[in-house]
Amino acid sequence: MHPPRSLTALPKVHVHAHLDGSYPRAAVLDLARRRGAALDPGTDLPVRAGAFGRPGGWRDVWEFFEAYGRVPALVADLDDLAGLCRALVAQEAEQGVVFLEPAIEPQLYAPRLGSLREVTRVVLGAFADAGREHDVEVGALVTVNTDQDEPIAADLAAIAVEFAGAGVTAFGTAGFEEPSGLGRFAGCAAAARAAGLPVVAHAGQTGGWECVAEAVDVLGATRISHGVRSVEEPRFVQRLVEAGIVLDVAPVSNVALGVVADLASHPAPVLHAAGVGVTLNADDQLWFGRSVSDQYAVARDVWGLPDTELAALAGHGLRVEGMSAATRQRLGRGLADWLGTA
Repeated sequence: MHPPRSLTALPKVHVHAHLDGSYPRAAVLDLARRRGAALDPGTDLPVRAGAFGRPGGWRDVWEFFEAYGRVPALVADLDDLAGLCRALVAQEAEQGVVFLEPAIEPQLYAPRLGSLREVTRVVLGAFADAGREHDVEVGALVTVNTDQDEPIAADLAAIAVEFAGAGVTAFGTAGFEEPSGLGRFAGCAAAARAAGLPVVAHAGQTGGWECVAEAVDVLGATRISHGVRSVEEPRFVQRLVEAGIVLDVAPVSNVALGVVADLASHPAPVLHAAGVGVTLNADDQLWFGRSVSDQYAVARDVWGLPDTELAALAGHGLRVEGMSAATRQRLGRGLADWLGTA
């Protein structure tokens, strides 16, 4: 009997990973020590090895969001930020990631550390340098927080357009409050699409399938971060299949934030079986303590999916628009090789 195939060796994309919630824990703790900052034990106790959070889990997404800003606050200058970005790429290379597309929010650091343009340039430069070093293609998803960023949304869209093809590979929205009134951001999304950038929107997390439809219809989103509540309306699930909309799902995050009751009842395998393109992602690994490879372990150990289906899930990453042709070929060959290792 052959041993199980390695899930870290499975070539994969990681395209639902918020930059500021995905830095390696060791890098964050090192930065805190260097800056003389003590992490508050009330919010930053390790839930398990490598995770931040509350021992009993988060009461709701708002409690999590309040704590989330504590890590960006540790960053004192652009060198700190670049170092964390490089550490993230190294971490993802160890997990078998061949294409990484973190959601970046330069507004968390500007104007404190510099302009939106300066912050973005530093992040993209660090991604490029580390990507070459670790053989990972890295793009960036410039992200507007729909709960907070309406006044600067146009500025963020302009940054995305300026760096399209020069490190920025997508534009999108994030936020916990759904429905989000996405019409406020339709012009920004249109500008991004005109520059050749795909739109990726958070939806179907705290709100129902109608919120996913809003993202597709109003913003022209071709990928949805989360989208798990699409399962509530079978007719809409079929629309996702027919339109080729990809859901970038984060199972462990959904359970940690109370979106889904437990991993066993997560909608991802139902959506996948229905023909929806589903990628598996870690969302905020720093806080939830589970890597992108761990999400595939959920698919294997909890959902009972065989390796052919794990490769099919990873293969949905081939549909990510911002990836280069060379990386797309590398991913396809790697998946075939992985299945041939039994």
